[in-house]
Amino acid sequence: MKINFIKYFSLVACCCSVFAENIKPPVTKEIIGSGIFDVNHSRTFSMDSNTLIYLDGSLIDRTTFEIIGSGFKTAFTVLDDVNANVNSGTVNALELITNIQGPVTSVSPLMVLEQPILMTSDTVKTFQNTMQVDDLISLSGYLSKNNSLKATKIVENESLNNWKIRGFASDINANDFKIGSLKINFGGEQIINCSTGLDNGQHIEVVMASDANYQAGVAIDTITSIKCLELNQLSQQSTVLPSVIQGFVSQVQGQDYWIDDVFVYTTNDTVYENGEKNFIDEAVNVEVQGIFNTQNSEIQADVVRFLDTRVAITFPVDPQDIIVGESITIHGLTFVKTPQTKASSILDNGIATAMQIEIQGFIDSDGNAFISKVLDKGVVNFNEVSFRGKISSINNPLFSLLNFQVDVTNSLILDLGAGVIDVNTFFGLIDEGSQVEVKNAIYDMNLDKITDGLIIIKSLSTKSQPVETKEIIGSGIIGGFLTATITATADTLFESGFE
Repeated sequence: MKINFIKYFSLVACCCSVFAENIKPPVTKEIIGSGIFDVNHSRTFSMDSNTLIYLDGSLIDRTTFEIIGSGFKTAFTVLDDVNANVNSGTVNALELITNIQGPVTSVSPLMVLEQPILMTSDTVKTFQNTMQVDDLISLSGYLSKNNSLKATKIVENESLNNWKIRGFASDINANDFKIGSLKINFGGEQIINCSTGLDNGQHIEVVMASDANYQAGVAIDTITSIKCLELNQLSQQSTVLPSVIQGFVSQVQGQDYWIDDVFVYTTNDTVYENGEKNFIDEAVNVEVQGIFNTQNSEIQADVVRFLDTRVAITFPVDPQDIIVGESITIHGLTFVKTPQTKASSILDNGIATAMQIEIQGFIDSDGNAFISKVLDKGVVNFNEVSFRGKISSINNPLFSLLNFQVDVTNSLILDLGAGVIDVNTFFGLIDEGSQVEVKNAIYDMNLDKITDGLIIIKSLSTKSQPVETKEIIGSGIIGGFLTATITATADTLFESGFE
């Protein structure tokens, strides 16, 4: 008799569909037929008629799931048909989870229950009108260590009877504590799953009754439950599991780091995709694939994939290019500060004279640019500028990158793995969406061009070269652990397949 074991996963789900902020989308069934999920453009999972679906702990049917669509943070289990690369399989049970349910406490900047929220063009939105203070919403997304969130889905929910928040506890006293700026008064409420009591830095979930008298900056005391959460709470049958973990880097230790309570250690063989090793920093969103040890919550990274299109630019800026505390504009492209942006005196205080800086950040699907961190690169030098990002247009011998025209005529061009290539070979390989790095180049102000740089092809576009997952050795072991992002559903998969 064959025994069907179950592999364990958790998933942060995000659909590629984006709705305008002031338009309420029609009711659509985004997930149809076999219920196919494209995960981070490299993993495909499906549902069958036996798949169980839950929304915040309550069982829902397939029709409800199809109507409410994608974008939720999700925990799920997969049957033992998952393949060696942990990139396909059948979902056994799926639970949709919201991070925050409650009132908008600020719209500029956006805050919900006093927690900073980053909303990009990739956030799935269902508002009838522009959000206002005191609007009630449900929100899913990625939680950073400072309790800010990058939203994957925001839903109007004016009928909330209970509010909820997930985050990291701080300033714990006998009768109160904080999650971010939200002060929480608690009395005799039972604290669940906290084996050593409530400690600073613990990841917790607080549920509270809705409070018509609540005001931002005033402690809330309608608490109904508090429980500790762990990223790796699994019913594992083995101590070593093939795994894929996604989240914000919460702490860096040399070349290693943490994602929430999971320690990620890297080796010289670790492969980096969609970004560079030196881009790893606090509040950077990554997917790590490797072998997970359930006994010590460590994962050995085989592949590290940056979830957003990572960009870097080294270029001079003048004082007027910086709006203090908000943004930096380089050559017409504005990079915006986010709640997750690392502290920077250049951005937070401005500059007195022109200087060379490096911005590391990411760009969403609409081309909006966001700052992860800003570095001081010294005196202005137009003869040593550098760029990394996606090609937006091509006109041999020119291509566009981060609002600049790059002339490759006198450049040294490298195709990693193939060595030096000529100009025509380069333009035969690349297309719009290919990622390149331009190092130590010259900015010609008269021609408004970048010239004479070292150009390195980092990756071709996903259409011409799909992302390859690396086989996880030992994947026959029962069990597994995954956090990832749904980037397309059955509709869009079939559409792209027939282009």
